[in-house]
Amino acid sequence: MLHRRYFIRSLTASGKVVDGQGGDLVVARRVESSDLDWELIYRTHEWTSVDQAPYRLSMVGPEGVLAGPAVLVRSDGLTHVFRGAGELAGFDEADFFESKPEM
Repeated sequence: MLHRRYFIRSLTASGKVVDGQGGDLVVARRVESSDLDWELIYRTHEWTSVDQAPYRLSMVGPEGVLAGPAVLVRSDGLTHVFRGAGELAGFDEADFFESKPEM
């Protein structure tokens, strides 16, 4: 399985800015499928109610903007888990093979 993790600084869900601390976007491709799987785990500054529903996400991080349809699958009010439900715009599969800079 190929995978890549991105830090997400800001999130807009269906046109609404979600005030948050940031989160992690994980993009994966399994050997048995040509489809990408992606999931965002995003943390808010304070308790935030987010309906378990489909959203159009726009995610901004150091690598740029990534966007796509997703469904909120889990939330405890502070940590919100969105599962990708379609194409992830801004992602290039060549990113699976780029080395990340050492920190």
